Amino acid sequence: MACSENLPPLPDAVANLKDEGNGFFRAGDYLKAAGAYTKAIKAAGPELTAKPEFASVFSNRSASFLKLNKVTQSLADAETCVLLRPDWEKSHFRKALALEEKGDDAEALLAYQAALATTTGSGNPEIGLKIKRLAKKKNSKPVPFHFPKTKPPPKAKGGNTGAGVGVGGVSSQTLVAPCPIGELKWLTCVTSPREPVATRVAAANAVGGWLAEHLDTHLKKTPGESEWFFENRSVVAFLDKGLFDVVLDTVTHTVVSIINFEQRDTDGNPDAASDAAASADLAGALTGVLHNLLHPSLRAWQTRKQHHALLGAFEQVLRMEGSPLNDEKGTPVRVDDATKQFTALSAKILTNQGALQVLCGHDALARARLQLLRSLTQRDRSEGDTEDVNNRVQESARALVVLKRCRYANGGNSNDGDTTNNDADEKGIPSPAWEPVLDALLTDAGADEVRDEVRKTIEQHALLAGAFLKFGFEGSVGI
Repeated sequence: MACSENLPPLPDAVANLKDEGNGFFRAGDYLKAAGAYTKAIKAAGPELTAKPEFASVFSNRSASFLKLNKVTQSLADAETCVLLRPDWEKSHFRKALALEEKGDDAEALLAYQAALATTTGSGNPEIGLKIKRLAKKKNSKPVPFHFPKTKPPPKAKGGNTGAGVGVGGVSSQTLVAPCPIGELKWLTCVTSPREPVATRVAAANAVGGWLAEHLDTHLKKTPGESEWFFENRSVVAFLDKGLFDVVLDTVTHTVVSIINFEQRDTDGNPDAASDAAASADLAGALTGVLHNLLHPSLRAWQTRKQHHALLGAFEQVLRMEGSPLNDEKGTPVRVDDATKQFTALSAKILTNQGALQVLCGHDALARARLQLLRSLTQRDRSEGDTEDVNNRVQESARALVVLKRCRYANGGNSNDGDTTNNDADEKGIPSPAWEPVLDALLTDAGADEVRDEVRKTIEQHALLAGAFLKFGFEGSVGI
């Protein structure tokens, strides 16, 4: 979107700040980009910012704000661009993008048409495509969002093939029947090393069957227009009983056991091969459960663009200069301007109840897990820029840990694998809170606790990514 009009150059100090913002924007650090453009605006003063040549700074800040889901600010900067340079296609294009994100398709269409009417815009095919898409959207009816049937968890093959008696006197045959409400006894059985492997596999398959029933019932509905998977109270209640963490803990422990059994097999232990095969059955069944939990987020996330932008903005905040999570364990939490800015921006996002509910929802948590799994897989395959991939691993893990803590700050979840004392039920959906989480993070002990949890989360998800590859689920969760 070049412009042929010759405009006076910006003063060096202002131009340098603009270039700094451009560098941050290209690197994906939209928060710092917006900050640099704001510094340029303040440095320029009211006289210069009212001149046409300054429109490009407002345009770039508008783009940064939109990436941060600050739609109102993005639209305000775009409208300033239109006032300063009404004959510039990008002024109207920025306005159209902000209006479209706001949901005002009619006004967005007019803005795109205004961009097309400019001298340079008339030859820009991207604007024409935007107009065609919005016009088509205006005249079309909503299309139902359908999901394919999920791959069922693998059946038990090896290990102890007897029926066995599960926790609470539940046999392996009775564990496989799906139920509208998730049963805690399934999770207790899955985590119990005292149970025969076949009984634990049956419990895992019971969870998988229950989830598959909900997938068939709810995932064929249109997200946003009707209840879908992560909005179903029965699903939410079971997740709030620690479903994902219990299964993930068991998968990682089982994978480590398989590695140990295989090592014993090379040392000539006669039982090691059968033990490894039985553990593989359990790990495969549990991996299928986790696949069923993550798959809906992969399929439906693009229908919730604002949720996506909000999660991205929060991840950016957690990597700010003042974030205690940037430092190694044992590093005291600093009390300086950078930390104060981190605290203020974190509070600005989380104090909005709507934003807090979205970020602490199970769909956002599942998305953070998916992002983490993808980044870990890229890291293991040496794909992409190493520094960028490692940053994304950290960002996703930090967001997942902090947002889980916010969700359960007032109770309602057992994160230690002990499901027997968990009182959460369908009517006990937790009420998220961010103040105690942020307060603790700003203490030395609290920061170290979160740093440890981030490290553990990365290690666990690295093992899970390997399990997805081993048991054939990687494509279904976007790895």
